[in-house]
Amino acid sequence: MSETDTSDFTSEQPASETRPPPKVVTGGALPYGADARIASIEAHVDHMRDDLGDMRRDFRDMTKTIMSAGNDVRELDDRVGSLPGKGWMFTAMLLFTAIIVAVIIYLEQIRDYIGVLPPTSSVP
Repeated sequence: MSETDTSDFTSEQPASETRPPPKVVTGGALPYGADARIASIEAHVDHMRDDLGDMRRDFRDMTKTIMSAGNDVRELDDRVGSLPGKGWMFTAMLLFTAIIVAVIIYLEQIRDYIGVLPPTSSVP
């Protein structure tokens, strides 16, 4: 805008551009069966309120169920956390395998120490 422009944005619109106020029907019956339609809408709104109340109750129940499931998961996590890890299991299996291999390798010496005779073969 230039400095010489003196238009004021706060001024009211001219009378030719103003809209007439909306017509309000007062008193008497509403036209074209509006009473029945309004009653139907009110009934629908009542049903929607009932449904919304049911949804709120269901949401509360679902929230309680989710919270209890969260507690169950935490309990399960604690129980699983106390189980032996992979390192312990690997060590146990390695030790067990080493004992079996040692028994197989030193079987003759173990028999001599215990005094058990090896099985005799009957094959000529």
